[in-house]
Amino acid sequence: MRLIGALALLALATPGWAGDIYRWTDDSGNVHYSNMDAQGSDATAVAPAGPSAAARDESAPRGAHAKREAEDAGDTDAYSADASLRRNALERELRATERRLREVDGQIATLARARGERVQGSVSTGGVGVPAVAPGGIDLRSEEERNLATEREKLTQHATQIRNDAAQLRQEVTARFGATPPWWIDLR
Repeated sequence: MRLIGALALLALATPGWAGDIYRWTDDSGNVHYSNMDAQGSDATAVAPAGPSAAARDESAPRGAHAKREAEDAGDTDAYSADASLRRNALERELRATERRLREVDGQIATLARARGERVQGSVSTGGVGVPAVAPGGIDLRSEEERNLATEREKLTQHATQIRNDAAQLRQEVTARFGATPPWWIDLR
């Protein structure tokens, strides 16, 4: 057991050896990343392995067109990352809202069930029950039920707003790239 622990500690203590990270675009226009240079393609080193690779990249002559392409690619990558992070944040917020909505629905159902039991009366009330429907449209719900119903309405509106924000983000991303990118996943 100690030997396994020592080997695990040794494995974690050793530095990671990594080569260059290459970026290329295939014939369909999809961007790929790999640790191997793609043969016969326009692969460029995105994350060089060490200072020698960085020195190689800085010393290589670059034309204005290549420099502009690199800036556009960096801008596109940064925008994609930002849009993806915003989409993920919207999805997390929607999941939390839906979870709270289910909790509130459960509490409302429990209170409604208890109110329904009171309608029938009980031994302690001598069989006298509470009317199921109040005359004149009076709300027979408890204050807690009314508060939960109000919270439920607000949560429903918030979930709708999140979905609208996600749809707007999708339109923004689609407008930026000309089509919905393959990495986009709609909120579920």
